[in-house]
Amino acid sequence: MRIKYIINKDSRVKDFNILIKNNFPNLLTEKKPDLYLVAGGDGAMLHAIHKTIDKGIPYLGKAMGTFNFLMNSFDDDIQTINKILNDEIKIDTLSSHAIQVYLNKNKLGEAVNDVILGDKITSYFTFNISSENNDFENFEVKGSGLCISTTIGSTAFNYNNGGRILPLDSDLLSITGVVCNRYLNDIVPFQKIYIKANGAKIYLSNIYAKTLNEGDTLVLKRGHEIKIGFLNKNDFLKRRIDLSHRYRKNGCGT
Repeated sequence: MRIKYIINKDSRVKDFNILIKNNFPNLLTEKKPDLYLVAGGDGAMLHAIHKTIDKGIPYLGKAMGTFNFLMNSFDDDIQTINKILNDEIKIDTLSSHAIQVYLNKNKLGEAVNDVILGDKITSYFTFNISSENNDFENFEVKGSGLCISTTIGSTAFNYNNGGRILPLDSDLLSITGVVCNRYLNDIVPFQKIYIKANGAKIYLSNIYAKTLNEGDTLVLKRGHEIKIGFLNKNDFLKRRIDLSHRYRKNGCGT
């Protein structure tokens, strides 16, 4: 298997960068990889995905960050990488999709985690939501914000906002309101979503993109497929289940 290592300049990864440079220099120059190797936490993984999302190549994360839901723990770095290179370790992949975001007919970008609309917590907007499959049909809710999350992003802002955790390889979106006048905590099949919200700012995975004006329509579509690799898929699934149990125990979303 051919591996491309995506360098992370975080100081916590410094020693691992040196290990790669000294023992696997070809990973830094590989032109036709079958796999991207990323070291750090979930933030590093998301950054790597954003840089290479159009390549269609799976990602394997080495857990070295604060939040490591998408990452793997290696017992022996050199031995593990050698085994991967020699196809001696099976890597299971789970797939998700990013969200392509259009303002009217102009593409704003692609969100791996979520699309969040709003501004300050004390701001107040009227959100009008419709969807391709009529799960929402001119649904109106007023509040501080709106979060539309992918399966990858469902353990991030969505979770902290009381949204439900989605199976990573499911074809679903989570839609939650932020301090709204009506309860909004829905899971819907991935489909086109249409939103109007005069004055609301648009954030793609926490990066400001644009502000909606009167008459603007934000259109959310299925984006690129994202494949995340795991050395032990069951360990990853257990972490998600444990987080879901905490969700229920803490009474989120109720």
